[in-house]
Amino acid sequence: MSAFTDARFRGYSLSAGKPVAALDLSYDDPSGLYGALTASAVANDGVHPLGIQLNGGYARRLASGPVLDMGVVHSSYSRYGSRGSAGYTEVYAGATYKFLSGRIAYSPHYFEAGAQTLYGELDANVSPARKLRLDGHVGLLVPLAYRDVGESARTQYDWRIGAAREVGPLSLHAILTGGGPGRDYYGGHWHSRTAFVLGLSCRL
Repeated sequence: MSAFTDARFRGYSLSAGKPVAALDLSYDDPSGLYGALTASAVANDGVHPLGIQLNGGYARRLASGPVLDMGVVHSSYSRYGSRGSAGYTEVYAGATYKFLSGRIAYSPHYFEAGAQTLYGELDANVSPARKLRLDGHVGLLVPLAYRDVGESARTQYDWRIGAAREVGPLSLHAILTGGGPGRDYYGGHWHSRTAFVLGLSCRL
């Protein structure tokens, strides 16, 4: 279970800058199959459902060390978020080696019908001290086909750096994230895509 001051996704706010709470359930089978479910709620003039995400795939460790994985993820969001009632499905393939991981994902309908996109990302995760984790992320979203020629049809980049500190059963999170080009629009106003997010999570 977790709570964050904002739900950020690829440099944009999914919760219109409002706090969110989420429940994550996951299972990893010894065969390499895995699955996960995430349900979230947003504090936006009351507590309302924000979204649900389903993820499933297969991972296999090679004899040389890297772990290869492939799968599919589907996310759906309610009208209480900044994207309205929308969602996307992506198929992906990736690899992890030591503290680095990379992934390529393709979506045939990225938040709107016919919006085909390709997304590439690189992540790093290190633990410089006991109970302290640092992570970094860079990503690039490339539109393959869009119905309009506005900002959503432009190649987008995003980044994130974060730290997590374990305190007993809890983890405290501090995240700085952003992206471009352009700004984020929600609540009737334009907003910077750079944001500082605080969070708290507990593993059950």
